[in-house]
Formats: sequence, C-alpha cells, structure tokens
Amino acid sequence: MRARLAATALTLIALAGCSGSPSSEQSTPTPQPSATGLAQQPSVKGTVATNKKTPLSLREQPTTSSARLIRIPHKTVITMACKTIGDTVSNGVKASNVWNKVTYKKKTGYVASVFVDGGDSAALSICQEKTSQPSTTVTTRPPNVEQAIVKAARSQRGIAEKKNNCNPYGGCMPWSSLFATWAWNKAGNVVPKFSFSGDLYAWGAMHNRAHLGTDGVGPGDLVLFGTAPDTPKTSTGVAIVTEVLADGRLKVIGGDYKGTVAERTVALKGIYGWVDA
Repeated sequence: MRARLAATALTLIALAGCSGSPSSEQSTPTPQPSATGLAQQPSVKGTVATNKKTPLSLREQPTTSSARLIRIPHKTVITMACKTIGDTVSNGVKASNVWNKVTYKKKTGYVASVFVDGGDSAALSICQEKTSQPSTTVTTRPPNVEQAIVKAARSQRGIAEKKNNCNPYGGCMPWSSLFATWAWNKAGNVVPKFSFSGDLYAWGAMHNRAHLGTDGVGPGDLVLFGTAPDTPKTSTGVAIVTEVLADGRLKVIGGDYKGTVAERTVALKGIYGWVDA
C-alpha cells in the first residue's frame, strides 16, 4: 500500500449533513477547519403515531438494541432536531432506516421515524455529532483494497435515486457519503455508514488517515468537496478517486451526482481534504 502522509494533528468536528452535487470547478479559499462547535439546526414538530397501548421508545442510539431512555405516549407532539441512519424498522406498512433525534422530558435520544407523523420531513437536517480526540487505534485494510474500492464503486455506475433522494445505499437523504461508505465496506475497508461528508473526514482524522489539501491522494481514497468538514455548507460532498491524471486533475466516482452514481473528472479546486484508503 502506498505510503501515507502523516495525519493532520487537529481535527475536527464530524457533523452529519447533506450535500448537493459538488461542483468540480468551484473556486474555494484555503480551508481553515473550525473547532468551535456546531451550527444551529432547524427543528421540526412531529406526532407519535404508534397506538394507544404501545408508546414509542426513545433509544440511546438509532438502533433497536440500544438502551431505552423513556417511552413516549401515542399522539405526543415531539420536536425533532435532525435525522440520521440506523436500524431498519417497520410499522407494518413501510420500513425505513431513518431515525429522528429527539429530546423528551430532558432525555435526548433517537426514535424510529416510521412511528412519527412528519418523521421523514424534508425540512429535517442531517444530525451533526461532535468528534473528540484522534484515536491511536490502527485500522487494518485488506491487500489491494484501493483496486477493490474502485471496482466496487464502478459496478454501481448509472444507478439512480428515486424521488425525495431515496437511494439503495441507505435512507431518503443526500447520499454521496452513503455511497462512499458503501463502496469502502464492499471492498472490505471497514468504515461506519456516514450520511455527512464531514463525518468521513473526522473519522479519518481519528484513525490517522485524514489530510488537508490533495497532496498524496490516489485511487481508492476519498476526496471531500467544499472548504472544511464543519457543516453541510462547508463540506458539500465526497467522491472516490479512480485515477490521478497527468494534468493534475482527478477522475472520481461518486453517488448523488445529479441523482446518479457517476464517474467524472474534477479539478483540485474545491477539494479541502482527503481520507486515505
């Protein structure tokens, strides 16, 4: 495997978030990632829709196996801060892996969106979570993982989303990060399923695999578009490098590019960092 650059010493806040399709020609300033905190996200009201006898569980994490913090009665109006990806849950009519972050009676956790009227609201932003100190844990990758990542990603070319950003890689939300993490995991390069590109940078920083700029980037690596990993406005998307071209540009493949998985050529302008495969 290619020698890696030393990891960036500071890092940063992983924030869940959405992106549109990043522009490869956007001119951006030198990135200055912030460590000052989280942007305020708009909240959305919803109503618990279970039944009179079955309250809704508020769980510590967006999984059915995590600890139950409290039960929320049927028809309770709740305030949802954001949405994220978790276990797939069915309400008997539809299934979804989208969960809502909720605070109820001073306890903050997650509820399955299929049991909330309004839980899949397009007005809900992606949850943003703070990441702490870099990890000293060494993560292992299988041999030739870069080629395997590129192969997995290219096998999906042309796959398109359905309406409302619904995609085969997880949930109905912006999905460039969901696709990138899918391809890495498919190749055996294990990474959590992130729905926000800034989370990928922060995860890489915790594992000594994140770098500012583009020096040293190669096939299989992730490149992050925007100016910094802090918020969805500064980290606008992610793609997988398939080739470094002689003229200095990159050939990349990514999800949620004009609604599809597409391979394209991008300039280095507009890329704030990368994560080593």
